Amino acid sequence: MEGMTYLAVAYFGMLVAIALWTWTVVQRSRRLDERLLAMEAAAGKTDAEDNSKA
Repeated sequence: MEGMTYLAVAYFGMLVAIALWTWTVVQRSRRLDERLLAMEAAAGKTDAEDNSKA
């Protein structure tokens, strides 16, 4: 591979890797948020209780 082709492929690969990493982090964050909401619902916690303690 020539120098510029190699750099272009490497750059594209880095962009794909960053996109996959970002997607993974967002998915984990969404799942964690869902789990926290489910735990709060199971405990009977409301938004009013949350705001009063802040």
